[in-house]
Amino acid sequence: MLLLFLVIAAGCVVIDLPLLKQKSRLRDRLVWLMFWALGIAAVYCSLNKVKVPSPLYLVIMIYRPVNSLFESWFK
Repeated sequence: MLLLFLVIAAGCVVIDLPLLKQKSRLRDRLVWLMFWALGIAAVYCSLNKVKVPSPLYLVIMIYRPVNSLFESWFK
């Protein structure tokens, strides 16, 4: 299964990389590499059943102080 994923990923890299070289933008390449790394990390965690905390905790952590601030303003 992992080998199949790696073959598909390598094929996509072969297709995408020449398009990025044409633009010659460092920022585009960095974002592209970041997304590829995050995608590979997500597949690794999924295949090896690594417990990852829910992103909902981040939303809650941001929401509570903002909600309290607006509540204090409009009460």
